[in-house]
Amino acid sequence: MHTTLHADPAVAALAAAAPRLIDVRPAGEVVGELAAGGVSHAGPPIGSRAMCAPMRTALGVALAIEGRAPTAVAALALLDAGEIALHPNHDLGGVGPMSGAVTASMPVLVARDEATGRTAWCPLNEGSGKVLRYGADGPEVVQRLQWMRDVLGPALSHALAQHGPLDLLELQREALELGDECHHRTDAGSRLTHDALAPWLSAEVRRFILGNSQFFLNLAMVSAKLAMVCAEGVPGSSLVTVIARNGVEVGVQLSGTGAQWFTGPAAMPDPARLVEPYGTADMNPDLGDSAIVEVYGLGALALSASPLAAPSVGLTVDDAPQIMERLRRIAAAEHPTMRLREPQLMPALLGVDARAVVETGIRPPIHTGIAHREPGVGQIGGGVTHPPFEAFLEAVAALEGLPAEAARA
Repeated sequence: MHTTLHADPAVAALAAAAPRLIDVRPAGEVVGELAAGGVSHAGPPIGSRAMCAPMRTALGVALAIEGRAPTAVAALALLDAGEIALHPNHDLGGVGPMSGAVTASMPVLVARDEATGRTAWCPLNEGSGKVLRYGADGPEVVQRLQWMRDVLGPALSHALAQHGPLDLLELQREALELGDECHHRTDAGSRLTHDALAPWLSAEVRRFILGNSQFFLNLAMVSAKLAMVCAEGVPGSSLVTVIARNGVEVGVQLSGTGAQWFTGPAAMPDPARLVEPYGTADMNPDLGDSAIVEVYGLGALALSASPLAAPSVGLTVDDAPQIMERLRRIAAAEHPTMRLREPQLMPALLGVDARAVVETGIRPPIHTGIAHREPGVGQIGGGVTHPPFEAFLEAVAALEGLPAEAARA
């Protein structure tokens, strides 16, 4: 373990964060930039013309649903002309999976840390297959998003008002015990969330959640993002607070360097488990904000908790012990309350230390869904990616007051 809770105030703040899901509201009621007509996306900043095809498609469809233009093509023309403001989700205090497209009317999960009052947000999960976040379009995608806006979001808001805030850490603790790693496998967490809110949900909404094993992913994402918000801005801290991918580049942020992005090229998943008939040439490079789960210490950093997650990303159960042993060398600390059960009961990892990444050369792995590189197809598998080492080099150099050239030397 590279540091302790007492050695770095950012790590202590991360350990103390207690995210609770308090509401589901339209994004425009939570984020001023979206209320003003902007749109947000996953990963570090990128111009609309430079985006990968799945992200461009997702933004065009989202803006058309928002009524900003009559068609997705027309919406993209406005975006390319600079007439619609474009923001990374992380810069607005939130996260979004895969393309991460968010507009004002989309319902978002709102989490709050009671001790600090800080908040974070994340859109709701659409399910798997042909969905907007993977760049799919068409009537079924649009109709599902409209139903989520008009029915699902208000229903969840009502249920939370009746139930009270959901303790997201407690849900994740239980999900780990039941075999989730809280990123690529979230079956148990989805069921636990359903069961907590079921008394106040309609049969239609309950069917949607029960039929969507990825529903809890977005709750884990908003929980991790909020924990990182609580840990950001500590001078000198090398705690990683963001890893995010836009399908072209991967961006990294540290607690001690604030909102500054350090980037490198997005990689292809390796290993990858693809569904028939797709091959490696069909894959889009690394995409999405969901790596925030690994930044917190779950997902790929909790592989030993979830034997069923391993084959879904191209690994085997036997890979877990060696992977976990390596990852302990870059972890910032041990989690104070979460436990992993295999090969023996042990504390979960907490956070990633960028200095340890640079010193060891071990990059944090990320469990990820794989989007087809062409729009309209959607998810074609799952795999493991690694953020670019040069981004960590430059981030640590900046933390130490060195020029970027020194990191690349």
